[in-house]
Amino acid sequence: MANLNNIFASDTTRLQGRVYQLLRAKGRVAALIKKESFPNGIGFNPITVNTLRSNPVGGSGWVTVAQEDGTANNCMPEPSVVTPALSTIAYTIEQQLTKSAPICLTDARFGYMFQEQVKNNRENFVATIVDTWEDRSKYWYQYWSAHKIINNASQTEGSGTAFPNVEATYIASQEQLDPLWTRIMQDGGGEEPYAMSNGAACIPAIMSPDAHRAIIKGSASVREDFRFAQMGKGYEGAQLLQSWGVDKPYGGFMHVIDYRMPRYNFVAGAYVQVPYYTTASSTIGGLQSVLNPDYESANFEVIYLFHPEAVIRQTPAPMGSVGSDTRFLAANYNGDIVWRNIPNETTNLMENTGVWAAQLMAAFKPSVKRNYAYSLMVRRCPQITGTTCSY
Repeated sequence: MANLNNIFASDTTRLQGRVYQLLRAKGRVAALIKKESFPNGIGFNPITVNTLRSNPVGGSGWVTVAQEDGTANNCMPEPSVVTPALSTIAYTIEQQLTKSAPICLTDARFGYMFQEQVKNNRENFVATIVDTWEDRSKYWYQYWSAHKIINNASQTEGSGTAFPNVEATYIASQEQLDPLWTRIMQDGGGEEPYAMSNGAACIPAIMSPDAHRAIIKGSASVREDFRFAQMGKGYEGAQLLQSWGVDKPYGGFMHVIDYRMPRYNFVAGAYVQVPYYTTASSTIGGLQSVLNPDYESANFEVIYLFHPEAVIRQTPAPMGSVGSDTRFLAANYNGDIVWRNIPNETTNLMENTGVWAAQLMAAFKPSVKRNYAYSLMVRRCPQITGTTCSY
């Protein structure tokens, strides 16, 4: 069992005032990604089957109807045949179990404003689970996105699971997004749009505020495009965008601001991700998580052109039995927070020590529509520029 000392501030001769809590910036991908149940009984490494486009092959094509000659010559032209084209992709299911440091009733009751401290500790635990889902959702969306493009003169593109090892030279711009919007429309990505504006499909572009400013300030035409988007029917997520203040299209894209977009440095010829948080010591208890200065100064970051069905998060449904009189605790694998106070003759005889816990389990299933998912690596300009005063 972990050391229970210094979980609570308890020097009531000096402490005063409320117990404040440091909050976190929330991401967007975990909220937008489509979710469904992972089916039972198919193993832990399933294969998804995707139906691809296919066109007619062979046949006589268009033929002129001729004078009938008694042989039914116009009744059976040679047909062309549309043969189904399929692809298969293997994916896996994974899990993570997280628990809090133990809370002892005796230690807590003598802590300073213990109820508020416990409440803040629980909220911090919940926030870590939210961050865990967000980081994993970003990882798999980027992993499965069919197009990974480096913003340079040649727009170097890769189709694998990682970005090409080529350094991005351009910052985010509408000049990069315009041809990609056209590509997505030509590929059929506008047939089920996330949102509409003036009859044209709008694509969610999830990006940092830095990339948003670079795009808006870099294009006069985009700065003038403040027409309100009409949220697409059939996608509840469009209403979610509105709740985030995203209601205007910019050059065919809905800019969804995410303060936690993945950032990278280019080290020894490859992209190395920079963690969002680093750690520092705290006055009481364990290490605190602080915004990583290296994240702030990173030279590259990613933009996602998002499609809600490109990657689907599949979570198993709770199950309390596998038959034959077996019984289990029906865990919710979506990360619901539960309190566990488990009796133990040696360590918890009086049942006065417990923990919060959350179990996460999911498979991130790629679909054929991952062809509409783009990950763009762009350069950042982290240095600060300004205008001097003249006296």
